[in-house]
Amino acid sequence: MEQITYGKKKIKFEIKRGRRKKTVALQIQPNSTVVVLSPYLLGKDRIKEILLKRAGWIVQKQEKIRKLIAEIPKKEFVSGESFPYIGKQYRLKVIRINHGKERLCKLMGGRFYVEISNKLSGKAISESVRRKLIEWYIEQATRKINERLKRYSKLIGKKPEKIIITKQGKRWGSCSHSGVLRFNWKIVMTPISMIDYVVVHELCHLIVKNHSEKFWNKIGSIIPDYKKKRHWLKENSFFLSELL
Repeated sequence: MEQITYGKKKIKFEIKRGRRKKTVALQIQPNSTVVVLSPYLLGKDRIKEILLKRAGWIVQKQEKIRKLIAEIPKKEFVSGESFPYIGKQYRLKVIRINHGKERLCKLMGGRFYVEISNKLSGKAISESVRRKLIEWYIEQATRKINERLKRYSKLIGKKPEKIIITKQGKRWGSCSHSGVLRFNWKIVMTPISMIDYVVVHELCHLIVKNHSEKFWNKIGSIIPDYKKKRHWLKENSFFLSELL
């Protein structure tokens, strides 16, 4: 891990190079590491110069993130807590069972229900509930994203070679050179209009690989208020990325 010195502070950073990148972008991670998204041939010394020029902003952003993390309620995965799905909050009910096979999480009657073995105790209880919730979210994300892809692929006239549902930090989706689309399963926590935006965004990358004016015009022809969607996701991505 590389680092620069700014006053008394050490700023750690890692470089991710892309052949399609034309400018440098900075991402501040929850652990305060700076990810530098850089053009492929940009030298390390030049990157350090850019970081030093932006160091004041980086330190302010790191402090803001630390405060946000401190304010996020830590989930204990117990009955009564709320979790989002398609933009709405649903309370959790944990059910202890003495016999029979444990069931996966289910959403029914406006509540999340998770059955776990009565033999579990301590941290094993919360870990089991968390695992079942994540499995459920991934299953729902797979179903919902495929559903939206089917709809918008017809409008755009492009289909992905493959889709992968995974966890991508604060990234909601990505498109590879080979036409593979990756989606963050946590997108299923957001309103359906946000899911639509992310799906359309990645599908449009099958036509236009960069974020040029042509790319945004293509998105705008399908989702006219895409700027509002981008802003909402940017404002809420940190909270959702830390939720589970």
